[in-house]
Amino acid sequence: MIYLSTILIFILIITLIAFFLYYFLLKNKRIFSAFSDADINNKIKENENFLKIYKNILQQVTDGIAVIDENKNIIFVNSSFRKNIRSGLSDNVDRFELLTRNYELNNIINKIIENNDSNIIEKKISYFDKADEKIVSCKIFKINETKYYAVIIRDITYIQKIENIKSAFIQNISHEIKTPITAITGFIETLKDGALDNKETAVKFFNIIDHHAKRLNSLIDDLIVLTNIETGGASLKIEEIDLINLIENSLQLFENEIRAKNLKIIKNLDCFDGAAFFSDFSKINQIVINMLQNSVKYTEHDGKISIDLYFETNSGANNIIADLSETSIVWGTIDPNADNFLYISVEDTGIGVSYPNLLRLGERFFRVDSSHSADPGGTGLGLAIIKHILKLLNGTAILQSSLGNGFTFTVLIPQTGGTNRLNDKDNNIMPA
Repeated sequence: MIYLSTILIFILIITLIAFFLYYFLLKNKRIFSAFSDADINNKIKENENFLKIYKNILQQVTDGIAVIDENKNIIFVNSSFRKNIRSGLSDNVDRFELLTRNYELNNIINKIIENNDSNIIEKKISYFDKADEKIVSCKIFKINETKYYAVIIRDITYIQKIENIKSAFIQNISHEIKTPITAITGFIETLKDGALDNKETAVKFFNIIDHHAKRLNSLIDDLIVLTNIETGGASLKIEEIDLINLIENSLQLFENEIRAKNLKIIKNLDCFDGAAFFSDFSKINQIVINMLQNSVKYTEHDGKISIDLYFETNSGANNIIADLSETSIVWGTIDPNADNFLYISVEDTGIGVSYPNLLRLGERFFRVDSSHSADPGGTGLGLAIIKHILKLLNGTAILQSSLGNGFTFTVLIPQTGGTNRLNDKDNNIMPA
């Protein structure tokens, strides 16, 4: 597909070449002998100005543009071309293959020139810089009846990444939706075939159907939240938050599971009595609920969950990050413009997470191996939502775990507006 911008660039290149040829002929006095030397000199000066104008226009284009002759000598190259191919070579390089240093691209150019191919060739070319891969869309074509060739490249690394994410998302969402629907359909068929007559079996099957229906509903809710954040539809509503009340209400949501597993809940919230925090209540609430949900889900019977809550200074937050072990995973960076941070940490004695899996937490639909948990459930989107909310709040997350040794999830969220009010004597930020 030839984009409108590519067509405009094509027109500019044609015009540039036309002026270049006209200028060349004038300078060599190969146009109408009727022109006087003065006329020719004026025309040369006029065309020099036009050449400068068109070159300046092409230099401002974000697409990379290069014009070469049939011997692969560089006639023109803009700064975007050098940037897109990550060329650190000086402007004095006059050979195309030396500028690009890419076998695939140079091989395509060679074939086009050898075959005198006038078709527009489109290819995706990869460039590697250390560990990073850069993907560019490349269009190569001969400029009409001239001996010149144009090479236009566009950085599509981000677009390609989005396409890959989209493809993986569609594949994952298809699986996630299909699983509960298949289960619901299967049990409905079984009930229709006679199981409905057995009350005990029917109740069991209805409970299973209800479970999968709720899971499907949760999946849709999480997708709406995630999409809303990713597309910029989520706004922040800043208000004063009663954090003690928020924690207590969040724990009540898991009261049955906590009682059934006989989990011990340790709350270190005393230093927060009388303090105020300003942020978006719904976003903070969602973070806390997801943190608690994971700990309750993956902590085995008679286990323990500890919740720590306090204010931290900017230097204190940076010290926390600096003191982390190499196996800790950090999402985001400490906001340098924030003075105070809300520190929330949920630590459990659960099954833990191996380092390779710890690296993948936050990916959409990723779940730790279900064999380590009787019923992992969930949508696989909870941590992805937290990750995106933290970006929205300029927050930071710390993930610490190893297999069989529990999990610690810590978030540091900058104070947004308002002031902290603490009931200590100095009215200072409570120390960690």
